Amino acid sequence: MKLSIIIPHYNGEKLLYNCLQSLLNHISIKDFEIIIVDNASQDNSADKAKEKFPIINLLKAETNLGYSGGCNFGAKNAKGEYIIFLNNDTLHTKNWIEELITFLDKNPQAGAAQPKILNAINRDKFDYAGAAGGYIDKYCFPFARGRIFNTLEDDINQYEHPKKIFWASGAGFIIRRKILIKLNYFDNIYFAYMEEIDLSWRLQAMGWSIWNVPSSIIYHYGKQTIKENSFNSHYLNHRNSWILFFKNSASFEKGFLIIKRFFLDQMAAIYSILNLDYKRFIAIFCSHLWLIHNFKIILSIRKKNDLRHKNLDLIYNGSIAIDYFFKRKKYFNQIFE
Repeated sequence: MKLSIIIPHYNGEKLLYNCLQSLLNHISIKDFEIIIVDNASQDNSADKAKEKFPIINLLKAETNLGYSGGCNFGAKNAKGEYIIFLNNDTLHTKNWIEELITFLDKNPQAGAAQPKILNAINRDKFDYAGAAGGYIDKYCFPFARGRIFNTLEDDINQYEHPKKIFWASGAGFIIRRKILIKLNYFDNIYFAYMEEIDLSWRLQAMGWSIWNVPSSIIYHYGKQTIKENSFNSHYLNHRNSWILFFKNSASFEKGFLIIKRFFLDQMAAIYSILNLDYKRFIAIFCSHLWLIHNFKIILSIRKKNDLRHKNLDLIYNGSIAIDYFFKRKKYFNQIFE
């Protein structure tokens, strides 16, 4: 089989229906399967989707496995040479899948690729989750071509050529199944947010590359399962960024990098108070408590990660937070191009 499309799902009948209808309207290859992983939804939406779209393979988890666990559940049951991981809040365009497959077929050293991801509500803008391909700074703060923090660029064809990127967005990306197996899938510790960055990091450390393919386009609503600006959203983002940092960073510069990273978190906490964003402030504090309580687990994860010794070229050596908030660099071409 050429392709497996895996969609983790938790509640939202209309979202899933629209996603599947759009997907089936825009796919032309014949040799594929669609796997829906229902993360213990409470609204019977996955069963209703199976009735409406009998072509899908429905897998049911007993508990909410999150994005990482749900994707792993689906991937371990997949048969395709390639796997597309796709959010249930995406809409699609003609040949977006075929463009990704063709790119990987023609570029044997490319291990994964993502489409151009535009916002489903304002389609002239890039989407927060992935845009035209993800990058990261040495403190493990992510950003993307077309999106730095809350600044979303208009899509004016500025990123129209395939480009090597650091991470592919979990909203929608393709990967070779043989690589996913070698990487032992997503790390379940993340649950949601940044697991795709961790996977991308390890993939590159194995010698593969990741690309943005702008001729492939999807639209993404975003923040549908875990709501935007909720405590869980802030908490998981801050906690998982620290996990990513400890697990994968090749060097901590004799400990100074950790101190600098902690200082950046304090800046974020102060910024939250000044903006009366108390959910974010409490989430930052709770993420630090989690790290202290689970520090032995984090050290164990780092010790077992043999790929952490690799220095990767696409990690930005500065601080994207300092550049954005103090140097007023709002756009990607002010950072990298």
